[in-house]
Amino acid sequence: MRVLLDTNVLLRTLAGDPSIEGMRDILLAEETEVFVSAVSWWDIAARIEVGLLRADLKELREAAAESGFIELPLRGEHVGALAPLPASGLKNTSFALMIAAQAESEPMRLISADARLAGRPFLFLRA
Repeated sequence: MRVLLDTNVLLRTLAGDPSIEGMRDILLAEETEVFVSAVSWWDIAARIEVGLLRADLKELREAAAESGFIELPLRGEHVGALAPLPASGLKNTSFALMIAAQAESEPMRLISADARLAGRPFLFLRA
């Protein structure tokens, strides 16, 4: 199974937050490939820049790589998948929508805590 972590789930996973315990078996399963979008790194860099997050981007990327997470680059077909997604009501719209579009176009399952994505066929699990 191929799964894509949204930015918030990525941050919680790397921090060892107890809220991700329900996903632990899925993330650690041998058959699971865990992906992190390049868009998440952009999102995190923006949060650091405006003071919403205190973290070292390089250290986070290294921790993700050490965890075996695979970086998913942003490609043109991902951008093309944006059109059918609901832009209204999503916080951090650009980043959240782009990551959702990546999951839908790959295809892979998105692990997200964003309730506004509920019911989408690519949503695998709400963290």
